[in-house]
Amino acid sequence: MSAAPSKDSTLWIRALAAAVLMQTLCAFLTRLFPVLGPALTEAASVPPEFIGYLAALNSLGAIWYLVAGGDLLTKLGPLRSMQLGAVVGLVGLLLALAGDWPALMLAAILIGVGYGSTPAAGSEVLNEYAPARHRSLVFSIKQSGVPLGGVMAGLLVPALLAAAGWRIACIACALLVLALTILVDPLRAAVDRHRERELRFRPSHFVDPRMVRTPFRSLSRNHPLQLVTAASICFAIVQSCILAFFVTFLIVDLGFSLVAAGVAFSVMQVTGVLGRVAAGWCADRAGSRRAVLIGLAVASSMATAFTATLVPSSPLWVIQVLAGVAGVASTSWNGVFLAEVSQLASDGKVGDATAGATFFTFIGYGVGPAAFGALLTYGGSYQSAFAILAAVPLGGILALGLAARRATMCGGAD
Repeated sequence: MSAAPSKDSTLWIRALAAAVLMQTLCAFLTRLFPVLGPALTEAASVPPEFIGYLAALNSLGAIWYLVAGGDLLTKLGPLRSMQLGAVVGLVGLLLALAGDWPALMLAAILIGVGYGSTPAAGSEVLNEYAPARHRSLVFSIKQSGVPLGGVMAGLLVPALLAAAGWRIACIACALLVLALTILVDPLRAAVDRHRERELRFRPSHFVDPRMVRTPFRSLSRNHPLQLVTAASICFAIVQSCILAFFVTFLIVDLGFSLVAAGVAFSVMQVTGVLGRVAAGWCADRAGSRRAVLIGLAVASSMATAFTATLVPSSPLWVIQVLAGVAGVASTSWNGVFLAEVSQLASDGKVGDATAGATFFTFIGYGVGPAAFGALLTYGGSYQSAFAILAAVPLGGILALGLAARRATMCGGAD
């Protein structure tokens, strides 16, 4: 249940703006490697499809934080946690300047650790300050920061890459992230006022194997939450593969330029922003988040199947339209999902439930690109990989159907 509203009636708007900005910055860092993919893999002397392994390591880093960083969120507060995540991510980006494969792997892990701070912290902010009647919409607005980060990467990075090379592009992006992270600091005292300053947090928590039990505890005995989380894994597999490989697919397999591929990537991100807000609005108006998620899953399957039919002679306008459709269909589910998780959280422990559900979701984010890249490495084509991927959202539909059936049997609401 949300806390009593603050006397400052605009605080929730400012808190939402800060959460969106930090979500955008951390997502921006995760989108740099997919956009820079061909340049990075060439510099590291590895095949282009290895960009999928960097995406998987991003997810591994996020999972690591989700397992071990819960006490850090409680001690620092949600806004400071997201600021710290952004700083960890930009340190990883600077490590990537070495240009060799081990440095890129470590950089991807650190960027993922930084991004891992945003789901639970953002949910804590919004659960406390956002109006309950607009829960799905507000959560979706916060999650729109993810494709906004992709828009920044798709438009900014190709221009920097063409003008000054990939290393200068990375340095410029790191400076931008640092400046905007400092910008939200004046809000910290108000947003983080409930943090537990006296809580002891030891760095050893990050290497304590017992912390792995945390996400399992948060989902135990909550069957609807388990089923919704299972659906999110399916959706995450599709989203992560589309985002990790779309640019490389267009450049390496279809022969488009980096600029054209970057524009298509940006189109995908822009429609993802609009799609997330629209999905949240529809979920609030319809009173059924699961129905909206099922509709998005159907559309995602169809868009991915159509991607599998692309060939080098495909018109550029078809690519752009498909990128726009895929942005809505495959990347708009996150905010509605997080709103559903906050609703299903046991005893109002929204941060714990979000961290636990997101932990398993990020397994999907990691497994998807790794499996997709392995398929390409061992002789598969992009078209066959996308065709297989198109079947994955159907598993999410099944899980959501089971969750709805259980809710009906128990007399629960969506």
